[in-house]
Formats: sequence, C-alpha cells, structure tokens
Amino acid sequence: MNSKDCFAVGAAVLLLGAGQLFGAPIITSFTPTLGASSDPGYISISGSGFKPGTLVVRFNGVQDLSAVATAADGTLIQARVPAGATNGANPIFVSVGGVGTYSAQDFTVIGPGPYITDFSPTTGGSGAMVTINGAHFVTPFTVRFNGVAAPGASAPAPTQISVNAPVGVTTGPISVERVGWGTNTTTALFYVPPAVTGFSPAAGRAGTNVLITGTNFLGTSAVRFNGLDAASFNVLSNRAIQAVVPVVATTGLIRIITPAGSVFTGSNFVVQPTILSFSPAFGAVGTNVTITGANFNVGTPVVKFNGVPAGVPTGVTFGQLSAVVPAGATTGPITVTTTDGTATSATNFFLPAVITSFTPSNSAPGTLVAIKGTNFTSASAVAFSGTPAAAFYVTNSGSLGALVPAGVTTGPITVTTPAGTASSAANFYGAPVINNFNPTHGLPGINVTLTGQNFIGASAVRFNGSNAIIAVVNNTTINATVPANAPTGPITVIAPAGTNTSAQTFTLDYTANLSVSVTDAPDPLVVGNPLLYTITIVNGGPFAVPGVTLTNTLPGTVNLIAATTTQGTLNTNANPVTGNLGQINVGANLTITLTVLPQAAGAITNVARVAGQYPDPALANNSATNGTFVQPVPILGVVFVPPNQVRVSWASALSNYSLEFKSPVTAANWSPVPTPSLIVGNESQVTETNNLSPRYYRLHRLP
Repeated sequence: MNSKDCFAVGAAVLLLGAGQLFGAPIITSFTPTLGASSDPGYISISGSGFKPGTLVVRFNGVQDLSAVATAADGTLIQARVPAGATNGANPIFVSVGGVGTYSAQDFTVIGPGPYITDFSPTTGGSGAMVTINGAHFVTPFTVRFNGVAAPGASAPAPTQISVNAPVGVTTGPISVERVGWGTNTTTALFYVPPAVTGFSPAAGRAGTNVLITGTNFLGTSAVRFNGLDAASFNVLSNRAIQAVVPVVATTGLIRIITPAGSVFTGSNFVVQPTILSFSPAFGAVGTNVTITGANFNVGTPVVKFNGVPAGVPTGVTFGQLSAVVPAGATTGPITVTTTDGTATSATNFFLPAVITSFTPSNSAPGTLVAIKGTNFTSASAVAFSGTPAAAFYVTNSGSLGALVPAGVTTGPITVTTPAGTASSAANFYGAPVINNFNPTHGLPGINVTLTGQNFIGASAVRFNGSNAIIAVVNNTTINATVPANAPTGPITVIAPAGTNTSAQTFTLDYTANLSVSVTDAPDPLVVGNPLLYTITIVNGGPFAVPGVTLTNTLPGTVNLIAATTTQGTLNTNANPVTGNLGQINVGANLTITLTVLPQAAGAITNVARVAGQYPDPALANNSATNGTFVQPVPILGVVFVPPNQVRVSWASALSNYSLEFKSPVTAANWSPVPTPSLIVGNESQVTETNNLSPRYYRLHRLP
C-alpha cells in the first residue's frame, strides 16, 4: 500500500464513530422474556456490537439507566425494567454509539403482581389438574376458573402453580389474585365440556333461527342439525347459541362441538316440510302440479289446494312430489303436511276465475258493479265488453267491484287473473245509441236498418210511438219493419239499459188530396144583415190524413158572430179564424160555418185554406176564395124640382131593386115606374112631372 492509500484509510477511520467502526449492535435473544421493575434479577440480552460506545437500553420507550454491557467482547448486556415503563409487550431497543436496533421478539413488561403466561391442559372438567405458568406466584394467592375459586392451589416455584379445576367450573378465563398485588387474568379460555338444557323453537325448517341454551358454549366450533352443519351460528354467551337450520336438514338431534368436547340435545329438532316452488303456477281442476321443497318423504304427505285435499301424491322424494288439483279447489296457497308438520307455499296456486253474477245489469259510466264468482284473487284486469273498467277493487276471492267505463258497450264482463280470463254468461248492457237509419222515409211494411250501439237485448223499436217488428242483427245493427199507420216522427229503441230516440225524423210517404170549398148566403145582402159562410173540407185520399188545420181569413168589414165545426176545434179570438180539425179519413168531409155581419157596403172576400201532415198531390184545391156583394140600405130620396117635377133617387148599388108606385095609396097594387132611371154618380134617379095627383113610391127587391 502506498502512502497515498494509507492517508485515505486513516481519513476514513477518523470520520467514522466507534459503533460504526466496530459494527451495528444486534440482539439475538434475551432472558427472561418478561419482568417487572421490582424484580431483583437482571434481564440478560445477548447479541453483538454492544461495545464500545454509549449504551442505551429502553423497555417500552423508557430507558434503563442501569443497563451495562458486561462482556468484554460486547456480546452481553445486563438490564432491569425501568420504573415508569408501561405494561405491555414490545421489542427491546438497544443503541450503541447512536446506532440502534430492536429485538425480533417482544419483551413483556408486567406489574409487581402475579402474571400468567399459559396453562395446561386447556380443557377439562371439575377436578382436572391444571398447571399455570407465569411469574410472581407468591403465596398467598387465589386461583379462579371463570370466577369460581379453586381451593388447594400450590406454587412449587414463583413461576408455576398447580391447581385442580373447582366444582361448578365453566368455560372461561383463569385468574390469579394476590391481595395487595393485583390480579392477572388469561385472555385464553379454559374450556369445559358443554351441556344443553334446551332449544327453541322445537320445530322449524331451513332458515329457522334456533336458540340453544346450556353451558360452556364459548369456543363452539360447529353446530349440526342431524349431522348437517348449521347454515350459520352465533355464540351469544357461554349459555346460549343462535343457529340457523341449514337447507336439506332433516329431523334429528342438534350437536354442539366445542374445544372441550361435544354434546347432543336430549330431543330431536323437528324439521318441518318446506315448499320452495310449484309448477305450473295455475291450472284447472285435474291439473298435475309438481311441488318442490324439502322434507316431503316423512310418512305419507297430504297435499291441499287452498284447504281442499288432493288425492294421494305421487313421485314423493325428499325434495319433490306431484299432486292433482282436486274438485272444489279455489285459488290460494298449497300446503304439504307430513308427520313433522305443515308447509304452506309463499305464493298462490291460481285456478281459472268464474263469474257467476253481477249487479246491476246495466248502469251509467262511473257506477260500481258488484261481481260475484270464484278465484278473483290477484285479478289484473276487469273489462266491460272489451273496454277496461275505470277502476276495480278485489274484495276477496269471490267478490270484486268495478266502475263502469266511459263509452261502455253491451257485452260480457271479463275478469283476468294469472290463470286466464273469465267471461260472464250474461251481458252487461250499455245504454242504446242510434247513430243513423236507412232509408229515412217510406211507407209501412218497408225494412229500415238502424245502426248505433248497444242494441243487443233490445225489446222494441217504435216509429213515433208505433211498435215495429224487429230483428236484432248484432250490437250495432237492428232491422225494423215500419208498422201500419205509423206516423212521421223519430225512431225509438228500447233496450235493457234504457231508451234512445233518434235525432232525425223518419218520414212516412203518406199522401192525401185535401180540398176546400166556401159558399155564402145570401148574396147579395144588405149591410147589417147576417151572412153565412159554409166551408167544406174533403179528403180525396189515398190515405187518411192527420193533423188537418184550417186558416180562414174573413173580410175586414165584417164582424164574426157565430162559428161551428163538425170536427175538431176553432179559435175565433182573432182574424184569421183557425181550426185544429184532427184526422180526416179517406172520402170523409167536414163542415165549418161562420156567421158574420157586414158593416159596410161593397164587395167582400173570404179566403179559406186547409193543410194536413201529409204531402198533398194537388195543392191548387187546398184554398178557396168566396166573394159577396154587400148592398147599402134600400132608402128612397124624393125632392121637388121646380116648377112641377119630382126627382126620386136611390143607391145605384141596389141593382136588384126596381122603383114602383101606386096612386092613390089605397090602390091594391104597386106598378113599375115607367120612366127609365139614370145613374148620376152613385145614385139611380127618376124625374117625373108632378100631375097634382098623389103618388107613392117604393123600392121592390127583385126575386
């Protein structure tokens, strides 16, 4: 090595501490493994690298200032647990020259009182000899097994106790107590053979929670039902276990297995049959149903469908059997009964629903209809002739209520359940509706087709009140024959849910030739004298005509003083005079008379018009006009015309009168005036020479 190399090595030696120069400390072991600050002996720590350098030893973080590396080669340290070190197990810390290390094992700092490290054996009953190892076992002391004092305990050395388990010992920890120094209790348990006093419930099925009571259950490793491990279990206390019955368990004893042995219950836990499923889920009487579950093969099982016994099941195994749906069965659960109990299915077996009745049989939308029958459970829909109910409510298997929907049509009520749809034998009737009919007119005997809704069950069709012969084709069509003598008017359909009348009128193609004539008497007549109008109405056919009316317009210069009719009634309170004369048969006639008093001279006109409810093929003779000449009062005017004439005058309208005279007044006869008359204005005048003989004049009405 040259000088340069030597200088480098020397520099390195100067820079390193003593501990680093000779190697880091290493702890290989120590004894004892536990101790207290009050212990008189040392704790020997073996290893290497404990010299040279400053030595630090800590127990649970507290330094032991008395620690010394006693071996010259640095392989041994003698130390004590320092005062203030907390109880507990942690590695020992050693550092030399600032370089530290921890032991691989824990050192347990204990108190000044007794301390138990272990005991043997770990199981046993009353009287069993148990050896307890530890420290500070200085008499007097007391040993307890799960709180029960064990008499006669002895300590051959401060680190060991020999003791017999006391009478009444139960599973639990062991404790050693020294008065004034404290008590130490094991975390490990001393296990005593278990005992069972009872369990509840006494019967159940897979999934049932069973509470088992007894003693010495702590540490239980298994619970078995007739040899089958429980689905789960929970040790609630030394005296109680809760265990869940496993799937496919069978009736038998329950066994508890603990570190100190096992024990069986004094009686069987009865595993009842269990129904898990069945198939099919629905069906009619006679359907073969396969039921799966558990514990079916104990004795002869009895199967019931909603309480109704089925025949003897077939194909019986532990987990399956088959049964036929019996007569009288209704929707409900299936039960299987064995000598170990009864199982009830969680779901219902559904039989087809049956509707036996409902009330009312017809009603307006929104009305509640009560439906009776069987197997209504779990109904999913109710419909009226295919229209879903506004709402429905299942009361029980044999009864439900449904609200009539808007737009209901006549037809059966249906109830849908998981087993299918049932229809009522009877119809629920909707109110009839007439949409139209064809043809819209005709004579009796023709066929009229009505279209609309809810015609099923219709009992009558009437043409303006007259019953027709009908044939209900379907719910939307009726054929009806127009009855004899049916009057024009609407058509009515009468059905179970009510009556409907068409908005349109069916017109009967009846015709009738009415004619009217008017005569007067007398004509002419003088103002103030009565005038009689005679009005005659005749029906020339071919049909009798109803609703005949008369309208008679009187002259404006007359006063009505009397009126009669051979049929019907007259209204004479106003002009024109009107009459409601009723029906006139073919070939029949009726007469109306009107008596009036003319109030002024001149020509007057009376107009009569007649009408009926049927078309008239000859309208020209439905009215008649009558003219009458009213004359003024026949009065003569006589004036002297100087020097010797006389002028006689009268109204020229008196054309049916002649001027007559006689002289003397006592003469027997009247004679025509020979002088012709002249019309002057509105007068007729005759002028004669006065011959001084008396002459008397008069107006004589011509025949």
